[in-house]
Amino acid sequence: MARQMIDIGLDTTEDLAISSGDFTTIESTPQHQRQLILNNKGDFKQNPLSCVGAFDYLNDENFAELIRAISIEFTKDGMDVASVQLVPDGTIVSDAIYK
Repeated sequence: MARQMIDIGLDTTEDLAISSGDFTTIESTPQHQRQLILNNKGDFKQNPLSCVGAFDYLNDENFAELIRAISIEFTKDGMDVASVQLVPDGTIVSDAIYK
């Protein structure tokens, strides 16, 4: 059974989402995955070895290392990773849920 991750939501500009003067809460698995993919190692003081830093892979011709790094980080964060793919339009699609 997948665990739901409830957290404070972020809006499209990655700021705290506020509705009616209060923080909103959301199921935050996609938000966590996005942050793990886009942030660099060292960005989070509490866990400086986490994150992928996807922008560091932009000039690589072989994206297999990026996919491998994402799978490893998702697993270290407690997710059960079924698949991570880079689709032709450049979007990263993952099938990973928290255990």
